Amino acid sequence: MIDLAKELDRHYIPTRYPNFHPEGAPMDYYTKADAERAIRNAEEVIKFCKSKIPKDRL
Repeated sequence: MIDLAKELDRHYIPTRYPNFHPEGAPMDYYTKADAERAIRNAEEVIKFCKSKIPKDRL
């Protein structure tokens, strides 16, 4: 779980701020496979977090 979260964390700033990279837009640095992997990782992290919340709190 930690590794999934760390990978997601690496994408936070570079994908949100167009001036992060020395040149080009964020879309120039990321592929569809990167996006799909990030979505899968995010789904796993959310699933894990939900499993830790008591059912009556959801």
